[in-house]
Amino acid sequence: MRRSLLAVALLLAPCSLLPAQSDSPQSPRLPPPQGFRVYIVSDMEGLGSVSGVREVIAGTEGENYKNSTSTDYWDFYRDLMTREVNAAINGARQGGARDFVVNEGHGGNLFRNILPWELDTAAILIRGYPRPLIMTTAIDSSVGTLIFTAAHAGAGSNGVLSHTYAFDDFTVNGHRLNEVGINALVASEYGVAVSMVTGDQVVVAQAKEILGPGIVGVVVKQAFGRTAAMTLSPARVRQMIADSAAVAVRRALRGEFKPYKLAKPYQVVFTLRKSYPDSVAAGVDSLHWPGLEKTGPRAYRYSIGDARQIGYLLDAIEGVVLKP
Repeated sequence: MRRSLLAVALLLAPCSLLPAQSDSPQSPRLPPPQGFRVYIVSDMEGLGSVSGVREVIAGTEGENYKNSTSTDYWDFYRDLMTREVNAAINGARQGGARDFVVNEGHGGNLFRNILPWELDTAAILIRGYPRPLIMTTAIDSSVGTLIFTAAHAGAGSNGVLSHTYAFDDFTVNGHRLNEVGINALVASEYGVAVSMVTGDQVVVAQAKEILGPGIVGVVVKQAFGRTAAMTLSPARVRQMIADSAAVAVRRALRGEFKPYKLAKPYQVVFTLRKSYPDSVAAGVDSLHWPGLEKTGPRAYRYSIGDARQIGYLLDAIEGVVLKP
């Protein structure tokens, strides 16, 4: 029986109000793995059937979102998200994985979209807000491979609900990165490689361009633009995801995927979204983030030798964006 719920989800971008540049010593750690560990980052815009904002927003994210939700979100799309994650787990298990961590990377109602009672019982679930490095929270070297489900394309592209955190443009060492790429770089600090990305054809093409053509890409829908797509049966999508996850894990066990590496120190250049009010740029300036240099009204650069520090800066910037 489907259940209407009163709790959870957001579209925009993974974000955190934490200003700290490092995790607290008291931050929870993953338990020892019970076999090959797969870390799944679940977003929502890239679900096989999603084509618009009202399918991925709870309406509880603030004044601007009150009229952006629908009963479809509450009654159907959170369930679809959970089922696609379960499909990835089922396939990964067939491929030889025995340990699963699921990280809610979709900001809806502050990262509480998956239905915990419907999630595969073998999975550890990371959810809620605030927490550091939202899309890679608690990741460590015990992780055997990283999988992104329901991912979306980067800002300025023609993918469904495309965006990149709080930015119109984001590059590292001159490479334009989407959210998959940024978090793949963070994961590389732990020696973890991405093996699979699911979403529309735009994000899959971007993932292969950034991470290399050898990753497993699962095109679950064809985007016509930011708010329209040609979709498949959800059951067929889940089978595609499961089959592909089995392949990805088998290849990961053979060591076929390598962490995403760029030369250090990382030269980060970004531009805040032009749609934001001037108060957002003023808020970013007020962070007085060590090493962050302003180069234009909304343009910044940052040089750092640890990708995790990029993630902590993004946490702080998203905190500014979400500030009431």
